Amino acid sequence: MLKHGRNLLRRQYARLKRLDTLGSVGITPRLAVAFMAVAALAAAANLIIENGVSIIEQQRHLESERSANDSRAINTLRESMGRAQQVASSNQFLMALDRFDRAILGHTAADSRVSAARYAGVRRDLERELSQYLAEARLSSPQQLSQLIDVHLRSADAFVLLVQARRGLLIEYWTVFASMDARVEASIGGEWKILGRVVARESLLQLRAQLAALRVAFAARDTSGVGKADNIDSLVKAEQALADTLAANEMTLRRSQGPKWYQRMHEDLASLVGTRASLVQTELRRVVVAKGFARETQKLTALLPRTLAISTESVSEPNYSSTAQAPAAVQTPAVPVGPSRSLVAWLSAAVLVLLLYICFVTIFSIVRPVRRLVTATARLAKGENARVVTSGGIRELDTLAVAFNSMAEQLAAARASTRNVHQRLEDKVAERTRQLQILAEQDPLTGLANRRHLFAALDETLERGRLSGDRVGVFFLDVDNFKTLNDSLGHAYGDRVLVAIAQRLEVIARSCGFAARLGGDEFTVVHQGAASTEEILAYGAAIIRAFDIPVQVDFREVIVSVSVGASIFPDHEQDAESLLRAADAALFRAKALGRSQLATFTPELLTTASAKFAIEQRLRRAIQKGEFELFYQPLMNAQTLEVQVVEALIRWRMPNGSFLSPGEFLAVAEESGLIMEISDWVLRTAIETAAQWHQGAWRDARVAINVSPRQFLNYGFVEMLEKLLDEYQLPAQCVELELTESVLQTGAATIKSLEQLRSIGVAIALDDFGTGYSSLASLQQLPLTRVKLDRSLIASMDGSMRSASIARATIGLCRDLGLEVTAEGVERLEQFAALRSYRNISLQGYLLARPVCREELLPLLERLPQHCQDLVRLSRDLTPLAPAIRLATKRVS
Repeated sequence: MLKHGRNLLRRQYARLKRLDTLGSVGITPRLAVAFMAVAALAAAANLIIENGVSIIEQQRHLESERSANDSRAINTLRESMGRAQQVASSNQFLMALDRFDRAILGHTAADSRVSAARYAGVRRDLERELSQYLAEARLSSPQQLSQLIDVHLRSADAFVLLVQARRGLLIEYWTVFASMDARVEASIGGEWKILGRVVARESLLQLRAQLAALRVAFAARDTSGVGKADNIDSLVKAEQALADTLAANEMTLRRSQGPKWYQRMHEDLASLVGTRASLVQTELRRVVVAKGFARETQKLTALLPRTLAISTESVSEPNYSSTAQAPAAVQTPAVPVGPSRSLVAWLSAAVLVLLLYICFVTIFSIVRPVRRLVTATARLAKGENARVVTSGGIRELDTLAVAFNSMAEQLAAARASTRNVHQRLEDKVAERTRQLQILAEQDPLTGLANRRHLFAALDETLERGRLSGDRVGVFFLDVDNFKTLNDSLGHAYGDRVLVAIAQRLEVIARSCGFAARLGGDEFTVVHQGAASTEEILAYGAAIIRAFDIPVQVDFREVIVSVSVGASIFPDHEQDAESLLRAADAALFRAKALGRSQLATFTPELLTTASAKFAIEQRLRRAIQKGEFELFYQPLMNAQTLEVQVVEALIRWRMPNGSFLSPGEFLAVAEESGLIMEISDWVLRTAIETAAQWHQGAWRDARVAINVSPRQFLNYGFVEMLEKLLDEYQLPAQCVELELTESVLQTGAATIKSLEQLRSIGVAIALDDFGTGYSSLASLQQLPLTRVKLDRSLIASMDGSMRSASIARATIGLCRDLGLEVTAEGVERLEQFAALRSYRNISLQGYLLARPVCREELLPLLERLPQHCQDLVRLSRDLTPLAPAIRLATKRVS
């Protein structure tokens, strides 16, 4: 044995000498070497111990041959066998009791037919084992054990019943909760849905949140049990919160969901509270029964023996007082253990040294390569791309070093590629920046300076003018009738025309300034370094004359003209924005003078523009605040002195109570586009008022409504009028629309709209006939019902033969065409006397009645016949009529 141990030690020493090369092997071989060393040490120790034990056993075997105490050992063994048989029977009964307890737990957990059948079978086995044990054990008090078993069985039955009752209460609680939750979700789902989101009442959302909290509390109870105080408190708080929400929203829920819905929710909540209280009581009783059941099991187990008890005194060797008294034949020789212990110590020390050396070499082989990797990572982060990690260390880290070097090479290539891409990107950004700079300062269509560049260049020009004392001229240009050119030749061709105009302006401005395009067909030319105002005005006239020569566009000559507004620094304004605003105001004046005109800024132009702007702003506020009001002026039949129709006239109510007439603000409304809102309001209000009269005290009410050109030319005007008539239940015969001749001369679409209006019964009146370029063809082509002679024809007919003849001819023409005629502006008794002699004519003017508000019209209509009779009597008492009146009367008669 010693020789074998020495050979093992020599092999371990030789293995230690070979560990110098461990730096290049991996972690797995190192751990394998360490494990083998420990295993060899354990094998040597076991070998030594086994050899020593075998010697001792040989010596004891010699002593065991003695037979002095054989008979006593045999008797003792027989008694032990009897007790072992009794313990075996007890163990079978305890095993049956353990199976019974496990069956109880399984049945209460599963509550199935299988678990119930198993429970019944195990119970029968327990009763059978009890009977067998009582028959074999020969106990002194078997009745006590039987009573304990009966109590234990009754406790098991009670435990099963309590678990089943608890499960039933849980199901009842969850069923009621699910019913409440489904009812609330159904109510929320019944609300309206807008853009995919449920818009439910706040009370329903609160109930859903409280039910969700109750669900969480119930789930926590199901995890850790109802019996804990924290779980009971969380359930009670959740139920109380739900009850508070129901009570707080009782009126809202009863009104929105119904009394039955609320009553069912209240009853379900009360059922939840009662079920929870019963559940808590059942759980407490179950815990008490379970603890008693466990105590009974422990008591039964303690009463019965479970292991084979053999007395050590009966089988032990004889007790000798000393070694000297023992017989010489049975004395134990000493075991030489010194050399074995020394060998184990040497082996243990060798293994520890081997483990220490392996740990040191492993740590050094890991730390050194890791440090190289950390250093290489820092160098790589600084941008070094060379092969930065040297090999050396354990095999796994050498593999990592190779991968790291490969990654460094790939990063170097990627960095080079990134630098190239970055350089190309910078070049592209620089190019785009130059292009954006050009786009920021030049008009993309014409290449002229845009508004931004114009202001910058104009500011520099004005600064030089301040230093040198020169004048600077700013010209605002607009191409005349450019919309017509666009509509006729197309927008693409119109853009090419703008390019040709820009090129001509650039040639004109090259010698003494620069040109710019503001947008659309508006251009600006700046004349810098002018010595006088006359030089600037002459330059403006030269700009207009430059367009006397047609421009060439796509081998076609296009004749264009421009209107120019001019402002001068420092005579008119001091800064670029003000100069452009002044030139724009002058351009507006040039447009009013006609086409191809030059106008210079005057302070009055800006004042007029400011006044128009102020009126426009006030009009917007007036529309929002409802400051408009409709007045009504009657049109009276000259023969019957009856009112046929009333004309609706808009007035603007001022804060001081006065009213503005339409002539003071409608022009501004037309220019600003507000006329559409005003006209729509007039149409709706007039139809609403006429409907009230028609359905009330004036069944024959008819209202004449002035329609603006923009309103009538809107494609949906006829449809809108029909909807208003249907909305207010007003017959179409009660409405007459008054249109100017400029609207009625717009083409076939207008005639179609007029025919639609006539087809539904709406009357059409031609207003202000006799002004402008009145066309007799309009009377022939258009489906008109009335012609209203302008006040300019009526004003002088009582004193002018020419005016009387024109009026007579117009009235006769309209009568022959079957058209009604109305004379506007009757303000003198002589006019009334002259016009009353015509047949089939109605009169309108201040002499008969002034426009009044809606509330005063019906009383006015009651007084008007008497007033007209008075006018008739007064007209008869006049001095002999003027010759023109007598002649007109004679011819008509």
